[in-house]
This record gives sequence, structure tokens and C-alpha cells, in this order.
Amino acid sequence: MTSTKNNIIRSATIVILVGLAAYFAVRFFWNSAPFIPPAFLEARARGSVLSENIIKLSQESLKNLEKISDADKAGDYSNGLNLVIGEISRNELARASALSLSNELEVMALKLGDVKPKAAMNVGLQAIIGQSQLVQRLINYNGYIYELLDVLRVRFSNKGASGAKEVADIIKQMNEESQSINDLNYKYRELMAKFDGLTRKEE
Repeated sequence: MTSTKNNIIRSATIVILVGLAAYFAVRFFWNSAPFIPPAFLEARARGSVLSENIIKLSQESLKNLEKISDADKAGDYSNGLNLVIGEISRNELARASALSLSNELEVMALKLGDVKPKAAMNVGLQAIIGQSQLVQRLINYNGYIYELLDVLRVRFSNKGASGAKEVADIIKQMNEESQSINDLNYKYRELMAKFDGLTRKEE
């Protein structure tokens, strides 16, 4: 009887130990398994669309800046002014996209702590910081376009007697900001490709 009781206790103990081992094993592997919160994925998808729109507008702006520079050099200030006004309209669209992108990045940042593994979380953080810098660059660009408009207005009124250097300097700064926007977006895509590799579940 005692032997049977001991066997039952021993068996029960083994079952409990195996159960506990299985429980902690499941918890360990579940916690270390790749995981991305749905809200993060949704915000990322929306942000990607906005980002691509910003890049498209930025590339159009680069082409337009060449036309503005050519018009200024040719003394065609009326055309240059019209081109800048058109650039402002395009830039407002990019600015609206940047503000929306900023909101999506905020959602991604809030959900980043739930991403697994930790290495992916760190890469995701770098990507989000980079895209936040892209938004800041676009804000800088927005400021330069209004500076350019003011300078061209003066040049138009004084028949080009002043402001040539200011126009050249502002266009140079705008080109640099636009290039930085493209570079930051390229870096973001690189980081998110790495992020995807770290969070890809094995079949």
C-alpha cells in the first residue's frame, strides 16, 4: 500500500515537474518567438504609402528647382515666380503627408516595445528615428521655399538688381534637404528589410 502510494506520489511529482518544465519551455519559446503587434504593422503600411508620396513629390521638386534656377539666371523672374508658387502647392501636399507620417511613426514607436525579438526592436527604433529626421528635413525644405519666394519677389520688383546670391544659396540648401530626404528614406527601407528578416517566422 505504502509502495503504491509512493509510486503515485512519485508519478504525480514527475507529471507536475514535466508539466512545469513544459509550461516554462512554452513561455520561453513564445516570448522569444518573432512577434509584431498588428497596430505596428498597420501604421507601417500607412506610413510606407505616405513616405513614397513624399519621395515622389521630392523628386518632382528637384526637377522644378532646376527650372527655377534657370529662369533666375535668364532674368525671367515672372516665370521663376510662377514656378515657385507651383512649388509651394506641391510642398504643401508633401507637408500634409509628412504630418500624417509623423502620426504613424508615433503609433509605431508606442507599439515598438511589444516587438520580438529585442534585436528587431532595436532596428525598428533606428528606422523610426530616421523617418522622424526625414519629417524634420521636409519641414526645413518647407521653410526654404517661402524664403525663396520672398527673394524672387524682390528680384522681380527690382529687375534682378539684387538677390542673386540669396537665390543660389537657398536653392543649394533646398537641393541638400531634398537629397537628405531621399537618403533617409533609402536608409529606412534598408533597416526595415533587416527588421523583416529578424521577425520572419520559420516555416
